[in-house]
Amino acid sequence: MKLDYAKAKSILDNSTVLFTAEQLSVALDDMAKKIDAEIEGEIPVFLTVMNGGMMFASELTKRLKNPITMDYIHASRYGDAHYGSSHITWFRQPKESLIKGKTVYILDDILDEGHTIAEIKRFLMNAEAKCCKVAVMVNKEIGKDKPIYADHAGVNAPNHFLFGFGMDIFDVNRNLNQIYIYNNS
Repeated sequence: MKLDYAKAKSILDNSTVLFTAEQLSVALDDMAKKIDAEIEGEIPVFLTVMNGGMMFASELTKRLKNPITMDYIHASRYGDAHYGSSHITWFRQPKESLIKGKTVYILDDILDEGHTIAEIKRFLMNAEAKCCKVAVMVNKEIGKDKPIYADHAGVNAPNHFLFGFGMDIFDVNRNLNQIYIYNNS
């Protein structure tokens, strides 16, 4: 669904803030300190999952004190749907020469059901990454087992439709510095 300005504004006005910018900033500071301690002495690769991971990756990596290499990966299960399908679509994979023998961090906005991130990790391990870690801003508590879990999660969220801080709603509002629950009313 494509929105006009009035509908996009109405969705935002009728949604509830779940995490404030301040809460997210504290979570990012804490995560960056933990990751900095893990990567001491090596130069890992940080792969941002597009498009949702952009804001999270930017905010996290500028807090890191150690040198890193950055690139991006683009794979999706969602397409135009709001809930995942069973098919992964690859739009861009990094060069295997960047991955081979390296510690790789997958950076994404949210770990929902985990199928896309699990497939990305499988690809990276097949490309002979030394190890692969997952860092997400939001770990969604969906009430069932996932094929993969985050090594680092900024916040845990209930199983609701979320948007803001990289997560979109009908292709808008990724840019918001807070995370909202969509009140579908």
